[in-house]
Amino acid sequence: MIELNEAIILNKNAPKEEVSFSLEKGDVVTIPYTERYKFELLALRNQSLDKGTFKIDDVVIFPDENNDKTIFFLAVNSLVKVGLCFLVEKTAKKQMVNNIQSELIKLRELPTETEEQKNEKIAAIFNKIAEFSPSYVLINLNEEVNKNNPELERQINMYKSTLLIVELEVKPIQHVSEEETSLIEEDEYEMTSLNIGDGNAIQTYEKESSSNDFLVFGSEKDSFAKAMLITIKSNLMVFLSFLIPTIGVIAFVLLSPLYAQTSNKVLIIPFFITIVICFVLYMLMTYKCCSFHMLKNKKKKNRRMIMFVIINLIVTAIGAGFGILIYVLFKNFDSDLKEIKNNTNGIVIAILLFLILVTACLYLTPVINKIKAAFKKKK
Repeated sequence: MIELNEAIILNKNAPKEEVSFSLEKGDVVTIPYTERYKFELLALRNQSLDKGTFKIDDVVIFPDENNDKTIFFLAVNSLVKVGLCFLVEKTAKKQMVNNIQSELIKLRELPTETEEQKNEKIAAIFNKIAEFSPSYVLINLNEEVNKNNPELERQINMYKSTLLIVELEVKPIQHVSEEETSLIEEDEYEMTSLNIGDGNAIQTYEKESSSNDFLVFGSEKDSFAKAMLITIKSNLMVFLSFLIPTIGVIAFVLLSPLYAQTSNKVLIIPFFITIVICFVLYMLMTYKCCSFHMLKNKKKKNRRMIMFVIINLIVTAIGAGFGILIYVLFKNFDSDLKEIKNNTNGIVIAILLFLILVTACLYLTPVINKIKAAFKKKK
């Protein structure tokens, strides 16, 4: 079962208003070509959501991603082309992928010299699909191998009551380009191809770590400026949440050396605790937001990194400005601080910490992931 409730889909073909739909087993679901954004969403292509709830088999995929389960796709391209979506336990994913691959590879032994043999192979493919019990099956009727394929239609009718099968109807009149009708965009996925016959292949692919992104980025198809605006709008509260940690770090780093020279030296302890908490909080949020470092596609990774660096720099600079404002207010209205002229130490440390904060997005995630990987190897 698939549920999408009151969602804004960030796809140039999608409407601006909220979209809701529910798909269940029992009959073939045909998506009109004019609504292909729904098919692309289910194919994990251009799937960014601005709001709403997206569920597969009653498991919330967006906005609160399930920590125990993950999605992976299987693209079968052998006499027919179909996409399979699986929702599995993260701990069992690798084993399940291997099992499905090994079972499908066995189909390479089936001959395809006659029409009868081809039909038998298509039937064997769907028999395996039924055994795997995917969450849903996608069939793009614009694919050449799927067009006017009577055996494919027969298999769909045979399994429509036990599998959730979703079709994308043929584009009316105009020729459909390969780019428009491709089930999956290669730069969205990590792929492994397995040859199972003459010119045929089965491909398994998993959504890159971008599927686990804490942030929603604008589409790569949009201009950089438009994608930047979408990214800011979609994650405004996330970016604003960087303000308080920045203010805490800058303000109290500037004030601590001054109070160290007054009779209120005891204030340095809560100041220091606040600095540490705010700094750690900022770093944790940065690590959470920068999962784009795990993307295999360098072009996409660099584009998202540049967006985040620019937005993060602006937000952190604003936070630093507020921190300086608080420092100036204390300096001018606290009689103990008015007489202190020199605050070189506070200014130098504040500048250094500001530079660390704004550049953390460039190195923090890769460093932490390497450390985590090293610990796993030791275990």
